[in-house]
Amino acid sequence: MLVAGMPMAFADGHASDGLTITADAVEGSTTITITGHATSSSTPVTIMVLAPNGNVVSIDQINPDSDGSFTSTIGVGGPMWKQDGVYSITAQQGSASINKSTVEVEIADGAVVPEFGTIASLVLVVAISSIVVLSAKGRLSFTPRI
Repeated sequence: MLVAGMPMAFADGHASDGLTITADAVEGSTTITITGHATSSSTPVTIMVLAPNGNVVSIDQINPDSDGSFTSTIGVGGPMWKQDGVYSITAQQGSASINKSTVEVEIADGAVVPEFGTIASLVLVVAISSIVVLSAKGRLSFTPRI
């Protein structure tokens, strides 16, 4: 099971930019931590997670701190998280579109898939292929000749 951070949007602390969020996870963990910054500290922020098929899998409502920052932890796994694919996490405060932000997280087998997974696989294939080609051309042998 792999779990890794996958920020899609950044909370930069500027209230004039509207609501911003990030989605972070730690390798080996079964949770996603949502952090963000809201334009108002007096209005609650609603966080909703949608599965790839459009079903709601999680909803949370939190009150931002006095500086507008907020944090929510979402557990990954169980029957609601059984579908593999990209889950959308949306945070909204009020009804203005500037106060709405969405990030996407890929889930496979009930765990967060790291963003760099396909790139790491590609690098591994290229490295192994290079070793095979170079050893064949240079007659490099890893076993002693008798």
